[in-house]
Amino acid sequence: MSSNFSDVIEWHILENTVSKSSTQRQGLHMGPFSSEQECRNVLADLKQIPWFRHSPLEVHKKCKRRESRSRIKVPVQVSRLSESEKTWGAHTVDVSTLGACLSDFDEPVRIGEFLEIRCGQKEAVFRVIWCGAAGTPAMGHIGLECVSPETKLWDRDLSARSDGDHLLQEIAIARSVQRQLLPCHKPALHTLEYSAVCIEAGTVSGDYYDFLDMGPGRVGFVLADVAGKGVPAALLMANLHGSIHNRPGLAANDLPVLLAALNDHLYRHTEPDRYATLFFGCYDDNSRSLAYVNCGHSPPLLLRGNGSIDRLDATATVLGLLGSWEGTLAQTQVGPGDLLLIFTDGVTEATASSGEEFGELRLLQVLQKTMKQQSAAVLGHVEHAIATFRAGARMHDDLTMVLARGR
Repeated sequence: MSSNFSDVIEWHILENTVSKSSTQRQGLHMGPFSSEQECRNVLADLKQIPWFRHSPLEVHKKCKRRESRSRIKVPVQVSRLSESEKTWGAHTVDVSTLGACLSDFDEPVRIGEFLEIRCGQKEAVFRVIWCGAAGTPAMGHIGLECVSPETKLWDRDLSARSDGDHLLQEIAIARSVQRQLLPCHKPALHTLEYSAVCIEAGTVSGDYYDFLDMGPGRVGFVLADVAGKGVPAALLMANLHGSIHNRPGLAANDLPVLLAALNDHLYRHTEPDRYATLFFGCYDDNSRSLAYVNCGHSPPLLLRGNGSIDRLDATATVLGLLGSWEGTLAQTQVGPGDLLLIFTDGVTEATASSGEEFGELRLLQVLQKTMKQQSAAVLGHVEHAIATFRAGARMHDDLTMVLARGR
């Protein structure tokens, strides 16, 4: 998130240390709040709780340089650090690099407790700094302070806009809709287990992946990378999604016909510089075969159990750039222990602050070290390796991967 700092007044609720029931406890400290009114509203809620009714709670203000907040509703997933497998949903009320306010929050938490917040494919750790009291208008709201703001959980262009910006709200809705286009269901296969991840460089993504049910024992793996960035690329990505999902009963032998139709549609209805690279593979559970068409996409890597490496090179031109499209169907096998990685060029072209790219060699080294692990774990290792390599450098391109492992 971009830095948008200004001298502002922070509002806090402070309580002097008092003795209750002959036990000494630490005084309450809540805040910062984004406004005096918000602070006084929470104070009024606290005064309705018998425990605090006669406590010396006071409103304090402090001048501090802090990042302005953007009021926006974005869905998030929340978990305790000690129970990462248990998650629950909530929505942001406002966000900044330094914190957030969440609503629709039903899980009981303690002030000072640490929570992990996941937004899209990113996550960060936050500390609870205030909770809305039960039976009050603030019930179900919590205030959070980000422990690791360098993770940039929220999008940089969200904070650059002012509160109440209608375009901000529209972009956030577009991002939410786009996430729903990604598959939430994985058709089961006996001889292959698979996972995927998409990490956006900005608010919306031009990358697209999908898992398609193509009949009993057959799954289609799609990964596309739209040229350009931002909303135009995202709109073309949604167009691709709709065009592919509008073809029920698709079989592997139909792929060249489908992709030729997609090319014609994109060529006719988009600007000349709008095109997409795409890999579409159909895996057959019974024969362990993968029939595919690679439309000018980065060659997927197929690491064999015997140590050899196959690259599934392009078999067709990109989609939408030329009026005449040519492509052929190729085929390979995925045996037990083989590892197939389909990825966008944002993976190998991830750039460190020095300008050096992550590259295919580093990618292969991570895959070779971890290829005996489950697909989701392997993807986690690749993500970590790229993040470590970048070491906080700005992310210039979306990063999307589909990984399948033969069993």
